[in-house]
Amino acid sequence: MNYVLATSRPWNEVLATRLHERTGHVFHVLRSRDELTVDRLRQLTPRYVFFPHWSYIIPEEIFSTFECVVFHMTDLPYGRGGSPLQNLIQRGHTQTKISALRCADGVDAGPVYFKRPLCLEGAASEIFLRAAEVIEDMIAEIVRKEPTPAPQEGDPVFFQRRKPQESDLTQAPLHTLNDFFDFIRMLDAEGYPRAFVDVHGHRVELSRVQMERDELVGTFRIYKQHTTPENGGGVKALLERCYPAPPRDVYARMLEGYKPGDPVYTVEDQDKTIGMVYCARHSKGGHLENLAVDPEYQGFGFGGQLVKTLLHDNPGLITLTTRVPQFFERFGFCTLKPLSDGAMAMYFMPRAN
Repeated sequence: MNYVLATSRPWNEVLATRLHERTGHVFHVLRSRDELTVDRLRQLTPRYVFFPHWSYIIPEEIFSTFECVVFHMTDLPYGRGGSPLQNLIQRGHTQTKISALRCADGVDAGPVYFKRPLCLEGAASEIFLRAAEVIEDMIAEIVRKEPTPAPQEGDPVFFQRRKPQESDLTQAPLHTLNDFFDFIRMLDAEGYPRAFVDVHGHRVELSRVQMERDELVGTFRIYKQHTTPENGGGVKALLERCYPAPPRDVYARMLEGYKPGDPVYTVEDQDKTIGMVYCARHSKGGHLENLAVDPEYQGFGFGGQLVKTLLHDNPGLITLTTRVPQFFERFGFCTLKPLSDGAMAMYFMPRAN
């Protein structure tokens, strides 16, 4: 029997292999909204579509056609909504439950298959690793037992999704050393905007915090701030010129993944932005995103200069997906694997000195 794992986080991709070994069934991995379509799911004919970590709204045509299972880090109906881990820690919780529920209309309002306990000690990255183990066990149990979900009981309590600017230490309601400790650790995970302070055009990010008697000890990172204007400025206009076909949402998709501090590189001709690329940073390096050169300026080497600049300024592993792998091979990128939508996953790893 076939199953699908829809996950927007790289740490969940090995889950398919482990679940195959545990259950003997085939688990297909879908990594983006473009891959999660009714047509694609009909080809795979899954018994369940599992969402161990998904950052997007699941279309009604998907959850009404297939049995979709999502996992929420609260004891539902308490804690419906976004940023459950951060909201729980800020409310003083040290324990929670992961609820496996069937996707339905309404925010986290579907019937629940069952719940499992989860400890909230440690950094967010540690909590997510524990949660991944719990979710793996829950998926295996659902595959094995096929339980019938039951309606949620009790009055719902809703959480608000946090915004990146809420990670600013100077704006947070912090009063005690323990408040600082919880605030820093709850944001310390890949893909989340870490606790920060902005000083003199630079950002100081805090992580790996430990409580030692009457002080906190941790790691900091300082880098020059890069920002993208809310109205998009020349970047938005450039992307619309480069990708004119409907649905013309390239800039909106860029903002969904963009984190303040991710470096954006542009090429300007007078007051016009004619080229851009940005690096979505992660713990091992970054992901090259949205390389674009105005059609009228292509063929002059601007794209290559943007790639070289990004590689120079961002040491470590750089990954990307592309439909023109031969362009990136000239800069030292190597093929990782072909993707189901016809694109190619590639990586660049600088040589050690």
